[in-house]
Amino acid sequence: MRSNTNDRWKLLILLLMPLMLAVLSCHSDSSESQKARHLERAASFLEKGQLQEALIEYMNVAKANPDNADAHYQMALIHLKLGGIVNLQKAFTELLRTLELNKDNRDARLKIGELYLVGNEPAKAREQADIILASAPQDRDALSIRGRSLINERRYQEGIVELKKLLALDPSNPSVYIELSRAYFFANDRSAAEEILRQGLATNPSSLDLMLATGDFHLSIGKPDQAEFMFRRVLSIAPDNEPARLRLAHLYQLTNKLADAEAVLQQWVSSSPQDERPLVYLGDFFLSLGMRDKALTTYQQALHINSSSAIARDKVISVLLDLGKVDEAEPQIKAILANNARDLSGRFFNARLSLVKGKVDEAITLFHALANEEAQFAPAHYFLGLAYLRNRQLPQARGAFSQAVQLNPAFPEARTALAELFLNEGSLDLALEHAQAAIQLNPRNVQAAFIAGDAYLRKGDFAKSRQVYKAIGQALPKEALVPYRLGLVARAEKNDAQAIALFEEALALRPNAIEPLAQIAAIKISQGKLVEGRARVLRQMATISQSALHENLLGELWLATNDINQAEAAFKKAIQLDHSFLIAYLNLGHLYYQTGRIDQAIAEYETVVDKDPYAIQAHMMLGVIHEQKQDYVQAKARYEKILALNPKFAPAANNLAWLLVEQGGNLDVALNYAQTAREQQPQDPAIADTIGWLYYKKNAYVLAISFLKEAAEKLPTNALIHYHLGMAQYKNGDNDGAKKSLQIALKLDRHFPGAGEAQRILSEL
Repeated sequence: MRSNTNDRWKLLILLLMPLMLAVLSCHSDSSESQKARHLERAASFLEKGQLQEALIEYMNVAKANPDNADAHYQMALIHLKLGGIVNLQKAFTELLRTLELNKDNRDARLKIGELYLVGNEPAKAREQADIILASAPQDRDALSIRGRSLINERRYQEGIVELKKLLALDPSNPSVYIELSRAYFFANDRSAAEEILRQGLATNPSSLDLMLATGDFHLSIGKPDQAEFMFRRVLSIAPDNEPARLRLAHLYQLTNKLADAEAVLQQWVSSSPQDERPLVYLGDFFLSLGMRDKALTTYQQALHINSSSAIARDKVISVLLDLGKVDEAEPQIKAILANNARDLSGRFFNARLSLVKGKVDEAITLFHALANEEAQFAPAHYFLGLAYLRNRQLPQARGAFSQAVQLNPAFPEARTALAELFLNEGSLDLALEHAQAAIQLNPRNVQAAFIAGDAYLRKGDFAKSRQVYKAIGQALPKEALVPYRLGLVARAEKNDAQAIALFEEALALRPNAIEPLAQIAAIKISQGKLVEGRARVLRQMATISQSALHENLLGELWLATNDINQAEAAFKKAIQLDHSFLIAYLNLGHLYYQTGRIDQAIAEYETVVDKDPYAIQAHMMLGVIHEQKQDYVQAKARYEKILALNPKFAPAANNLAWLLVEQGGNLDVALNYAQTAREQQPQDPAIADTIGWLYYKKNAYVLAISFLKEAAEKLPTNALIHYHLGMAQYKNGDNDGAKKSLQIALKLDRHFPGAGEAQRILSEL
């Protein structure tokens, strides 16, 4: 009888089963023992403070067992301890994974709630708190997150209710008093905010946190002496208390006691010679005062004490780049990337390096990639804005700065950049909003203060403008821009004598400044004293080194008196002194254009656009000249180039529209260009004439007449406009009006384009 094959396999499996079970058992024991060893080593590393090593051990556990919720939670805790944006993001990811595996991990849920609060997503934070409160209505930590989330959404009264619940449950917790005081403060109930802090200190008389919060409160309501008392009280109890030291130094900065501020930080440096952090804070202090060289030296000392300090290293590299010391910064950046090509700091500084080297397009690409990958990293957006600004891509720059401020409202540099952009665009209220926010963040932000003063000046609020400038002058008595700006205020108030005195004061502080000298010359011209103004410029030039700016100003003054040869010589001298000074080329081009030397004018304007392809004024003049030479193809190309650079540049839009009308182009396209011009300059009669003539060409005579009448009223001596109006009236059946307008046109000029047509229509009428 033959043995069945299946029976043989069954017998073999039965014989091997014990051996297979033994092998599997050994493997299981090995896996569990390895996991235990990793966990044991991780605990040992944590005890020694070796966070990176502990992280690796937990990663090994998670790799072997991806569903191990505790391993993911421990990794999240380590990332939180390591700190920094990248680690916070990794901690958040690990916490989410923890909750996927174990939704009952309360601590993980609380930490996610805290991270949502830090990330300014209060609704999501409250969602996490509510999950906990559903099963534990008196959970103190969850109540805290819920209350703070409501406050962050400006729902102050609701937040106060939640925090009062927490206070009833935990009347000895200092942080509850602090949060409740914060809520009252934001709700504009200052007395309640102060009272709750007083109650907190009565309950917790030794709480350093409550003392610091009380000091912060006094400082915020303009009581620096009481704030100083509180901060010093903390230091008398805990001389090494870092927050108290920093707050005291900051207070002295705010109150302009700079020597005292530095003394606090220097004392900290002396008492902690092996700690790099006091030196980092001291460097930050020097940097806030604009003392970059001193800040760099201090940061380098910090790095010398702790060569592994990423903060000190990054501070050093940042200041080196600010100072343009590429040769010193570049090796340090390369070292970071060699160690880790994905390092956030390394990639960020590498992008900044490209910007410093003038590789703007490359910098934009790098910053853009960084901003997309690290969307919450505000500095990437800020420097992307700077790169766009360098490329004159103003809308993109505004967007990048706005994103930086949205991500970090306490980013003074981004606030200042945004304020300056809005000021230049004429959005004065927005400029003021961001300038004032920047000043609150750093009261010594002189640039932001000047922007605020300039915005008030342009708004016509001379009193506030003067107040801001004088405040800057008190802090910086030798700053020449202060009397110069005050001179602008005086001139706006039509007080020429005071304005000149202030401009002279600015020149005494900075003899080579061009702005106050140009203002003095302008006042003299307005007074009909042009020769006197020129003489003042010549006297100043005799006291300083040769300057392209001053030669150019002198050329403009010679040109104002029609001294062509003198003006030409001055502009050429300016160019000789500075080949990159484009205004002198433009002025020389205008001189040649005015004196009929068209080819020479073209050469100067071409030089300008070769040196700066974004020079719209030069492109515009070339367009005008080509149009006058009846080279309409070249003229059209120039106007289109301008509109590619700035789609809202009214003169180019208007001229292009006119060319399309006169040379048989698409009338609808032409009308779009003309309307764009009208939006930017609604009072310009030349644009009204273009739109009116376009409507005439489109047989919309009623619309045409309304625009052409406006143009004729504003330019009553322009024959062509009266001709256009007369033709529109004629086509609309208003023979009397047409006759009158055409007669005016011919009376003004018998040879304007269309004069023959006007005479023919008149003969018919």
